Amino acid sequence: MQATHQGFRITAIVYPTGADFEVFAGEITEMMSVLGMRLAGLVQHREQKPGRAKCDMSVRDLATGALHRISDDRGLYARGCVLNSERLLNACTAAEAGLSPQADLLVLSKFGKAEVEGGGFRSLMVKALDLSVPVLIGVPAINLVPFRAFAGDLAREIELSELPSDRQVAAEYLRTTCRPVDEAMWARA
Repeated sequence: MQATHQGFRITAIVYPTGADFEVFAGEITEMMSVLGMRLAGLVQHREQKPGRAKCDMSVRDLATGALHRISDDRGLYARGCVLNSERLLNACTAAEAGLSPQADLLVLSKFGKAEVEGGGFRSLMVKALDLSVPVLIGVPAINLVPFRAFAGDLAREIELSELPSDRQVAAEYLRTTCRPVDEAMWARA
């Protein structure tokens, strides 16, 4: 795996299931923080509820550490999506406040249903691009076509399975490849 910078502003980590990327994102952002990276964005956490088909979902704001619940408890037999769009919007608004040109990387947990429909993390991604802050986002394989339509030639795709299993090595690799287009901006890291 070569760590070459090609001027991509968005790095998409493509994965088959959400649980795989969720664990990866939690571990990799922790490692990136240890490496001294200034992170912004939202990483999802699921909390399984015994005896329930659906879990509680929250996102952790990487700039502040605040945890924002983004799901509704729809009861014991809930099926379908439990995402509360208003809570997600509130979390995005809070995370946007922590996004500045001083951030080294905006990390977002996924380009999911909300983003496919035109909402969710899209506004955060646009603001990061306006500020020349590179973006790292998880993309479920099922959402690749709409992600490509949104990101166009600004994005590169990396399969989660292609990243090193050693999280420190993976964090170093992503730190090297997720750079601003303007290399001079990266020199401050």
